[in-house]
Amino acid sequence: MTWFGFERHALSLVWSTIFPSGTEAGIELGAADVGLDAFLDELLAHAPARVSFGLRVSLWLVAFLCPLFVLGRFATFSGLSGEERLELLERLQRSDVYLLRELPTFFKMLGALGYGGLPVVHAALGIRVRDDEPPPWATKGAR
Repeated sequence: MTWFGFERHALSLVWSTIFPSGTEAGIELGAADVGLDAFLDELLAHAPARVSFGLRVSLWLVAFLCPLFVLGRFATFSGLSGEERLELLERLQRSDVYLLRELPTFFKMLGALGYGGLPVVHAALGIRVRDDEPPPWATKGAR
């Protein structure tokens, strides 16, 4: 399933909000630094169609509808500042509606499959690296 450029950009911003660069904990690498676009290509090529569909629907909810209904702003996720993006995801996590509450967790879970599986991220977190070779999808994007 091919995704539009604006959808890829919005997902990249969601993942960059969840896995930011240069955090206070000392992790310099964020989602934007490790080429998760290639991970998305791999995911879309191999995951069941319902996963891809669920990811796309979830993205549309968060990126295009939630800013209006959660923050009360006529904006997209891309049009929000970094602090507003984080606030949106945090408010979703506190929602009384189960589906909305689980949206950030869904993005975190899928993003962590790519981000958390990279040897450079393991090293930055102080996790013993078992395999120095990054996954095949990461050879283009990981630093």
